[in-house]
Amino acid sequence: MAALLPVRHAHALTIYVDEANPPFMYRSDDQAEGIYPDIVRAVFARAGISVKIIAVPWRRALMHLENGDGGIAGIYKNLERQKRYAFSDPIHREGLMIYRPKTDFAGESDLDDLEGMSVGVIRGWSYGDAFDSARRAGLFSASEATGDDQNFSMLISKRIDAVIAVREAGDIWIKKLRLEDQIVRAESALFENQTFIALNRRSKDLSKIALINRAIAEMVEDGTFDSIVTNALRQAIGSAFH
Repeated sequence: MAALLPVRHAHALTIYVDEANPPFMYRSDDQAEGIYPDIVRAVFARAGISVKIIAVPWRRALMHLENGDGGIAGIYKNLERQKRYAFSDPIHREGLMIYRPKTDFAGESDLDDLEGMSVGVIRGWSYGDAFDSARRAGLFSASEATGDDQNFSMLISKRIDAVIAVREAGDIWIKKLRLEDQIVRAESALFENQTFIALNRRSKDLSKIALINRAIAEMVEDGTFDSIVTNALRQAIGSAFH
């Protein structure tokens, strides 16, 4: 295992994460918890970079990134974002799934299957270029909520027709809300999206991306990432997250 680099204490880089997207990132007892905060802590420790991780609403996290006063973790890459932000190497891969009421499910698994539906999404999220383009084109209507839990509640009450959620997050919420007998998940992913750490291209910390990428490569190679994900999932299942 590679040795940790000495942490540089002169300036702590602030990384923002979503406060309501378990098990990936969420607020618990005023702390940022989940897969991505755990990955960021480990990556920055390996890279020798001091870091402060703050959980806020996702739109606010994006605002901080846009203003250049902090980075963000757990973000998808799309064409528009690449013009303004510098991205690390991938830190995880998320499978976006279609969830439907069990009584209405007809095997939907493709984007075209959502035509004419009201689809629950999380406010401020990009779900990738293909999904975002279909949304703008009016293939379906998007109903925005602050989190998956709200979307699943709306799905059960028949206020929307489907929910798009990342597999691990959707499955945990269904278990926590005891909806296993009412909601079904498509067998195959609608999309597989990689996630990243990102900094504004105007950031004075931009040179640290190289150190971050070196740490990511080492941790993928030695299995640290797999251990972090396994432990964070186990913790999230029993957590009283926001």
